[in-house]
Amino acid sequence: MSGVLRTLFSTLLLLLTATALSASEIQALTSDDKPLSVQQWMRYDWNASSGKPGTARFEIVQGKDGAQLQIVAAAPNDARFVRELSVEPDTVYRFACLARSENVGSAARGAGISVAEIQDGSPDIKGSGNNWQLLEFYGKTGSDQKKLSVTVGVGGYGSLNSGTVRFRDVTVAKVSSAPAGIRVASLQPPAVTAPAPVGRVRAGGAVIAALGCIGVLLACWGAIIRRRGGNIGEWAPDETDPVAAPHKKVELVDITVMAALSVACLLVSLFNLGGHIAPETGWQSTAAGESVTINLGREVDLSRIYYYCGINDSSGDGSQYSIAALNPAGAFVELASFNKDDVGVWKYSEVTVRTSAVRLTADTPGGRLNEIAFVEKGSRIPLTDLKIVKGELSGADRGKTKSLIDEQSSFEFAPSFRTGFYFDEIYHARTAWEMLHRIEPYETTHPPLGKLLISSGIAVFGMNPFGWRVVGALFGVALVPLMYLFGLKLFRNRYYAFCAAFLMTVEFMRFAQSRVAVIDVYGVFFILLMYYFILDLFPEKGESPRRSTNLTLLLAGVAFGIGAACKWIALYAGCGMVLLVILRTAAELRQRNYPAMYGMAGFLLRRIGVCLVAFGVLPALIYLSAFLPYLALPGPGHDLTGVFRLQAHMLNYHRTLQATHPFSSPWWSWPLDLHPIWMYTGAGLPDGTASSIVSFGNPAIFWLGIPAVATAAFLAL
Repeated sequence: MSGVLRTLFSTLLLLLTATALSASEIQALTSDDKPLSVQQWMRYDWNASSGKPGTARFEIVQGKDGAQLQIVAAAPNDARFVRELSVEPDTVYRFACLARSENVGSAARGAGISVAEIQDGSPDIKGSGNNWQLLEFYGKTGSDQKKLSVTVGVGGYGSLNSGTVRFRDVTVAKVSSAPAGIRVASLQPPAVTAPAPVGRVRAGGAVIAALGCIGVLLACWGAIIRRRGGNIGEWAPDETDPVAAPHKKVELVDITVMAALSVACLLVSLFNLGGHIAPETGWQSTAAGESVTINLGREVDLSRIYYYCGINDSSGDGSQYSIAALNPAGAFVELASFNKDDVGVWKYSEVTVRTSAVRLTADTPGGRLNEIAFVEKGSRIPLTDLKIVKGELSGADRGKTKSLIDEQSSFEFAPSFRTGFYFDEIYHARTAWEMLHRIEPYETTHPPLGKLLISSGIAVFGMNPFGWRVVGALFGVALVPLMYLFGLKLFRNRYYAFCAAFLMTVEFMRFAQSRVAVIDVYGVFFILLMYYFILDLFPEKGESPRRSTNLTLLLAGVAFGIGAACKWIALYAGCGMVLLVILRTAAELRQRNYPAMYGMAGFLLRRIGVCLVAFGVLPALIYLSAFLPYLALPGPGHDLTGVFRLQAHMLNYHRTLQATHPFSSPWWSWPLDLHPIWMYTGAGLPDGTASSIVSFGNPAIFWLGIPAVATAAFLAL
């Protein structure tokens, strides 16, 4: 293979594997408590930005207490008024407002005041109340922070809520310090965190330093190999040798290296992947007013009532439940209410009541609950000896009411990723379960094969976090030996193959994306496999081809079809694959490196025909076969016409998608690794502890890879 083709191939590989809020005026802050004007506030509406129904209504209303900011969120949303302000670095500020709420759900973040792009803020208020409540919190700006955006609203990132909220007397004031015992939040957005103070070790720097040391060791190893006569391999000229040698096979040492890296990667990837149990059975009401009464076994002081949100059809999303407690007079008094607007997670309502029985009523039907648990004051474990004593039910209910209390061992006091969905698992893991049970899929914006792979883990291990994540984790581990084989084939050198596999092992994004039940890892795996096969079109000097060109193209086409059936990112990678085939074919025509019996025209027609089959017919059959579970669903619309209609829906969805959130970033910045995507943050943790999951590339790989890509592109020209 010529140097130009080799460099172009490397460049293609590297490239293929790799609504901001603003204000019309920025106000400076002072040390007084003068309220901010109700004018010049911007609006942020998550549902509107993501193209979902149920947009909020933003209003400035006049009340007896003066002008007020009002948000009416009829559907679960993250809706906020936003005001950008200029601030001073390393300064403490007090954020405060008066707020009222009406019909705000208790299961998600309520009304509060916060700062955009951070996860801290004031305590929130929920439910309904006639009195104004003071909400406040303290925060400190970063060492070079000069502006921030204060927000007041309902709901939050990953915690959508509904209801009506009002705010007045919003103040942001500079203070010398916070009162004793009051926590001071960091106002610096996590994507631009200020450098650590001198003398404090940062974890990210330690990781990069460790990788640097490993890099030095690898360089030393490479020098030793070179002194012993090792080489990368001589690339073949355009003409092949008359007598070709057989291709070298993978040896035992290669298998040993791949196994060692894979085992190490597997142990890390499976560690704390997710719990092996989660509530799977449950009860789903079908009529408004249905209720079930749970006897607690004794009279207790309740502090929290937990419920695990099950999977129902989309009509049940947003259904409402109310909770009533038995009082000493023998009557049930309403205690709390919540919207069932999530799936696959534990949620809870905080209560303060002494009772011996609780009644759960479905105010609107359709929402499935898989479990309910009760925690008394001062405890972190659920009550035992629960008993379903009676209920007002219809014969059409799905599941049994006793299923609400039969899986108490799956309870978690501080709900986390170990027991429930996080990030886009609410779409992909949910749809995987629905496919397994022949239910209309919830998520139809991506092809189904990736979700079918997720469902295979659920079929084996059950509908629990480990079950819906394990297959993705295994594919993430499989990327390591595949990268080793790719490096070995590309460089013909064991040292460089190890380097490639090692970099894949320590790549942060591979780790994060393969441990969450999303479909990206499957697409990436089959993209790399596709290029692994295509590389055989460019043999080394003195090598015989591993297989015929036609078979190589067919194998690459199979990988291409499987990847496209997982996620459309494989389609873009397929463009690079076709370009390489065209370049190789052009070189063969230029050198007349084809059987004389066919002639140039015959050779070209045969190659085009094979490519049409390999990259057209075969991938199309694989892609369509991924929709067989959809075709097997009961009811009208599940036919080939429906499949083609889904493709139009997917294309239109991605073409018109305008969704934004505080952690989004433009596509061109992704290779620069500037803005991580925040996938999860823990809630309800003890003071001084935090739990967070973010996805971003390893800076030691991405930032050093940028000049490497630039150099490869320069050499290819």
